[in-house]
Amino acid sequence: MNAPVQLTEVRKVYGTGPGAVTALDGVTYGFAEGTFTAVMGPSGSGKSTLLHCAAGLDSPTSGDVHLVGRSLRGLNETALTELRREHVAFVFQSFNLMPTLTVRQNVVLPLTLAGKSPDGAWVTEVIRRVGLGDRVRHRPSELSGGQQQRVAIARALAARTAITFADEPTGALDTTTALEVLSLLREQSRELGQTIAMVTHDPVAASYADRVVFLVDGRIVADTERPTAESVAAHLAQLSSRSKVSP
Repeated sequence: MNAPVQLTEVRKVYGTGPGAVTALDGVTYGFAEGTFTAVMGPSGSGKSTLLHCAAGLDSPTSGDVHLVGRSLRGLNETALTELRREHVAFVFQSFNLMPTLTVRQNVVLPLTLAGKSPDGAWVTEVIRRVGLGDRVRHRPSELSGGQQQRVAIARALAARTAITFADEPTGALDTTTALEVLSLLREQSRELGQTIAMVTHDPVAASYADRVVFLVDGRIVADTERPTAESVAAHLAQLSSRSKVSP
């Protein structure tokens, strides 16, 4: 199976000397085509750093990242931006919405910038599915934080790119909308062959993924398939217990 996102011996170190912090410590992992992967671990384990390096938003200290078959090593910011615009969608904790645009305009903005024609019916369906069907003409200032997060999620889904990176995408949503969004992400992966990598702390959210990767101290310590909320919670508890008794 192809891996549109491939990390090879990726290390990321912040700072130098005695105060240096190793966020990723030789991570090798491939996010396979058409899979939905949840990345989990204790606070400070390197989850978000892994996503940022995989997406080309941050550069590894050493190692290599391939995105849709292309090495990111040595690419300048213009080339990285063009690669991401064509193949990648993001749902991060900061919404990054344009304040002067309506909900619908924000959703189709990446497609417009890429010179693509939006699928109007799909855009309407995605906006409805995230619970904003009656808010399409509203601007971000007229929306709650949770509603703005839904716009960011709809924007990623509408683009139907090869890869979506999501960092705690349902953290600001109510339970009903969160489950609807997770169902949409799973549907995107299974029906459209999209590769989705999602950082989450929530075992229920992780149970919607095909597999869960667990990080501790910048290293992958487990990789499980067909997760359930119960199995994920038990694994997290085991990792937490292990870290407490470590020297």
